[in-house]
Amino acid sequence: MKVFKRPGPVNTDEVIEILKNASSEYETVVVASVTGSSAVKIAKTLKDKKIVCVTCPQGMYWEVEEMDKDLFAEIPELSKARDEWVKKGLKKVPMNITSENRVQLDRLNVEIVRGTIPLFGPTFSMRLHLQRPSSLDVMAKTLELISPGTLVSMEAVLMATDAGVIREDELVLACAGTEMGLDTLWVLKSCASANLFHPSKGFRFVELLAKPGVASNPDINIEYLR
Repeated sequence: MKVFKRPGPVNTDEVIEILKNASSEYETVVVASVTGSSAVKIAKTLKDKKIVCVTCPQGMYWEVEEMDKDLFAEIPELSKARDEWVKKGLKKVPMNITSENRVQLDRLNVEIVRGTIPLFGPTFSMRLHLQRPSSLDVMAKTLELISPGTLVSMEAVLMATDAGVIREDELVLACAGTEMGLDTLWVLKSCASANLFHPSKGFRFVELLAKPGVASNPDINIEYLR
């Protein structure tokens, strides 16, 4: 297992190299990618694998004026992205695959999944707008103790399975990061979200291939996302 010195997009290329070396044993790679950039990089590297890009649902934005603290203050690459948005006078940045990346993903035969995030849908709205954390929030924050990418990798595989893009009970490579880029890579056993806790065909964390040594986690009341 590779342990990175710090979290963030700086680790993207090394995660892809580890992914490349591990990919011979697996048919499918699931990558959580907000803008599609990481998915494009992986698809160009692994041309003989099934690549699934899981992105954010409609209605999610980075709130630029709230990005002077938390992860966007702690991680240099995120701070740089925030500063560029400020220079452009942007106040809200949609969490969408860019049109350029969508064209490339189509050309590379990458399937795109966009849907409700299992542990970040209605419960997020309850926590943010009603100040009512739920047991799913506790589960999500516990997984983030390993790394935010661990939580997101699980959610991406559940979303891809729910969408019918990958089958249940398949061992897949899944990667994600801390807001942007990649810093976490897992081997996971897939299942539909309705079977998450099923005793035999439920979800499983199989092998951790890469993660940040000390994860940076967003506050439970995330102010830079809406």
